[in-house]
Amino acid sequence: MPSGDIADLGSPLARLLLWSGGWALLGALVVGALLWTYFSRRATEPSSDSEFAEPRGRRFLRLGFGLLWIADGLLQAQPRMPAGFVPADIDPQLQAGPDWLASLVAPLLRAWTRHPVVADVAVVWLEIGIGLLLLLGRRGVLARIACVVAIVASVVIWVLGECFGGLLAAGASWLTGAPGAALVYALAAALLLVPVSWWRSGHAQVLVSRCAAGWLAVGAVLQAVPAEGFWTADGLAGPFSDGAAMRQPGWLSAPMRSLARVAGQSPGALNLVVVLLVSGVAVWLWFDGRTAALSGGIMLCLATWWLAQDFGVLGGTATDPNTGLPLALLIAAALPAWSAQPAAARASGSTVRTGARAIGIPLAAAFTVVVPAVLAIGLARPADSAAVAADSGGGLRLVPARAAPAFALTDQRGRPVSTSRLRGKVVLLTFLDPVCTSDCPLIANQLAIADRRLGSLAEHVEIVAIDSNPLFYKVADVAAFTASHGLSHLSNWHFVCGPPAATQDVLGSYGISVGVPTVGMIEHSEGLFFIRPDGTEAAYLDDHAGEQLTETYAQQVQRQLQSMLP
Repeated sequence: MPSGDIADLGSPLARLLLWSGGWALLGALVVGALLWTYFSRRATEPSSDSEFAEPRGRRFLRLGFGLLWIADGLLQAQPRMPAGFVPADIDPQLQAGPDWLASLVAPLLRAWTRHPVVADVAVVWLEIGIGLLLLLGRRGVLARIACVVAIVASVVIWVLGECFGGLLAAGASWLTGAPGAALVYALAAALLLVPVSWWRSGHAQVLVSRCAAGWLAVGAVLQAVPAEGFWTADGLAGPFSDGAAMRQPGWLSAPMRSLARVAGQSPGALNLVVVLLVSGVAVWLWFDGRTAALSGGIMLCLATWWLAQDFGVLGGTATDPNTGLPLALLIAAALPAWSAQPAAARASGSTVRTGARAIGIPLAAAFTVVVPAVLAIGLARPADSAAVAADSGGGLRLVPARAAPAFALTDQRGRPVSTSRLRGKVVLLTFLDPVCTSDCPLIANQLAIADRRLGSLAEHVEIVAIDSNPLFYKVADVAAFTASHGLSHLSNWHFVCGPPAATQDVLGSYGISVGVPTVGMIEHSEGLFFIRPDGTEAAYLDDHAGEQLTETYAQQVQRQLQSMLP
């Protein structure tokens, strides 16, 4: 059976998105109806807001990052995100980072592992809500709230979701997007908080240009640090070859393949060019905020976004477009072309805008605060079925009926156990290592819990674990495992073993692979086979022995066994 794939949880994700989004929209319509009269009355009266002319550069920055936040929320709503966020985005950072980072991120991992769909939906609506707040928050209190919320959320995402932008692990550089896309979002929101007069006078544009220059300088330093590994062929070729491996039109991936080849042949020369180019543009932006320097910075960011970051959104588990695009938007807000002042926004009291604000403001508040808060309450509950589906690569799968491969082995009591002797009983079959101290005891415990929950129905079920260790294959070995893990009292528990040649044939017939390393425990694939009383396979569960999900795995096993009993 296949294992290790990221589960597609699109169906439960869509249901919860529609349910939570529907209630949020309904609430926004009710509140919007109450606000409509207020906004309509104000629309007929002169107000400072109706005369407010937002500087074009600030407006571009606000709308651009508002749309980026919404796009990030939509990326978070991809079907593979609930199951894929932790293994694809978090685990690689934790494996390469210090131990304290794992402790810091542990609460997020526990919540996401136990309720992947609920946690993902909360993030989806939070990001979309922040985007709406930025789009609607042109000035005043709403604008300040939108910026503060965006800054706080960005920093939290940078710490927990990006693990400090990858700075704690080797391989952080300008090419990979370090020091993290979330910090660009926080920087943009902070720049929106500067006085509007700064944007009118040009001081904000200078600040934007120099912030971008500082960012590029940090990226160049990281690119040049030998410890990051970009002076080696493997290190420098990685970003280009990873992008080229993504499914996309050939004309998009061809330049990446070419750069990967050059990086493999002359990593030092190519990395030197990258360092000089990035640092040169950084100096240019710091001392010259005119169109040419800003255009050069934008082109560099967009080229990096394409060639090294592969647009950041491919693969099904991307949470944002990486750093290239948002940094280019940030620099573009400082272009002198925005300096012409727009006419006063006298149309702000129009019926369309009034209605949009009356509904949009409560909807943004619901998405940003109410919906995530309500969903967060569910994170304290026991793990749900989606957790098992995410952990096991798809959860319980019904399989086409076929005769279960035969075996004839000996259990921990020295009694013969075979497929023919098990006919007439529902059989739960798995594969364990009698000297394993990690996954196998957890799986055995899950099966024991499921067996106890069956109560009197357990007499119609036989639990069989086949010894997968070719070095410890004697009755004494499986008997020791049974006794040490408190399974001896289960009359329907059979940990069977036999000569390595015989057990290896059985393992192969069930698709179980075994690796025997020079040092350490053996490696073997894991899974639970549910076999009908007539000896045909009914279902399969790729049990990954998630310790936090023991009760939920046991519940899944119990339910499937009960469904197979007469």
